Amino acid sequence: MRNMESKIMNLVFAFGILPIYMCTAQSPGINPNILTQSNNLGECQACKIFVESFKNGLERTTRGKYEGGDAAWEEEKLKQSYKRSEMRLIDIQDGICKEEKKHSIQCHHMAEKAEEFIESWWAQNPDESADLFQYICIDNLRVCCPQHHYGKYCTPCPGDHEKLCSGNGKCRGDGTRKGNGTCLCDIGYTGDHCNECLPGYYTSYKDENKMLCSQCHQACMGGCRAGTHKDCVACRQGFVFDSDEGCLDVNECDDLDRCSKDQFCMNSIGSFTCMTCDKSCESCHGDGPDMCRKCAEGYSKKGEFCIADREDEDQSEKLTTTR
Repeated sequence: MRNMESKIMNLVFAFGILPIYMCTAQSPGINPNILTQSNNLGECQACKIFVESFKNGLERTTRGKYEGGDAAWEEEKLKQSYKRSEMRLIDIQDGICKEEKKHSIQCHHMAEKAEEFIESWWAQNPDESADLFQYICIDNLRVCCPQHHYGKYCTPCPGDHEKLCSGNGKCRGDGTRKGNGTCLCDIGYTGDHCNECLPGYYTSYKDENKMLCSQCHQACMGGCRAGTHKDCVACRQGFVFDSDEGCLDVNECDDLDRCSKDQFCMNSIGSFTCMTCDKSCESCHGDGPDMCRKCAEGYSKKGEFCIADREDEDQSEKLTTTR
């Protein structure tokens, strides 16, 4: 019996007291900024941010000192200058990514991956002007490629590297281990080499070195020959074709029944908007109490304005009192 009671007490403790203890235990502090950061940063860009942070650390510690003495003292006593000391490397690493707010997680992650290569680079007593980005991001971590190269094997982007994609786009994956090297054209351009204009654009300039595509006039539909409303292949809705003037705006507000009774019509280029009349109007031809076609209930016409009847009575009472 006692054994049974003991087992029951153990179960009560396990399923009763323990959960209470677990629920009341405080969770470790979490930086809320970490939870809200963007994870869309590519590895190559993260590596660039890390390298930039490390360079900032090099600059920050250029004239650094040991605690308790200056660099010259350490050089004399330890036969090793602060410039190439392990202490300086630690000082740099302590400040890594601290200035990076938006992508600090990715920066720290890349710092961990690069740690052994940084230590190896530091041990070689390198020239600080050397290309650290090339050494870390391209040669060792292999998350980036040289400019105008792309993909896993850093394949050269096709075409003239002085004018990739005819100067009107960029090579997909340029500088990274991603992409396929095809052209991603700027707005208004199309074609394998971005050397054609998109529909809705026309060639506004072209010579041996450059082609410029400009957008057709907003009245045009289906393309144009040049940039005015007279150069449209066809007119889009809201415009009407005139043999002399090209595509002209249609004033939809000429139709008095275009909007509902308590609204007035405002024309715009290629379109129109129905606006609500002033509260003093039952119907109107514009905005304000002086634009009513007919006054709303409780309002009466006084000159050009529809005025509340109560307001008119108040004015009469004031005049009577004054007399």
